[in-house]
Amino acid sequence: MHEVGIAQSLMDVVFDTAKNNGAKKVNKIFVKIGRLQAVESSSLMFAFDALKDGTIAEEGELIIENVPLTGKCMDCAHENIFEQIFMQCPKCGSSAVQILTGEELQITEIEVD
Repeated sequence: MHEVGIAQSLMDVVFDTAKNNGAKKVNKIFVKIGRLQAVESSSLMFAFDALKDGTIAEEGELIIENVPLTGKCMDCAHENIFEQIFMQCPKCGSSAVQILTGEELQITEIEVD
């Protein structure tokens, strides 16, 4: 379950950021996670909840924005949402598709006191 490692990495960034900004409490952590990261949101939430106990994020909330896999056909410029890593343009059939979104794994905002 790589979600535990991801949760720990998120917490490390959050704690460093909070410390560097003189925060006493972390209220919310907003993250964007792309479909290609293969992160199970419920598992990440579980890991986050386990790791936050006894820390300045103990009462904090992890808010996840799941980002779909989207791509743009390099032949006909059609943009589409894809369910699988194998991307073929539904308009012209080309497999020359550039990934636009779906690779994200980033903290976008941290709310602190």
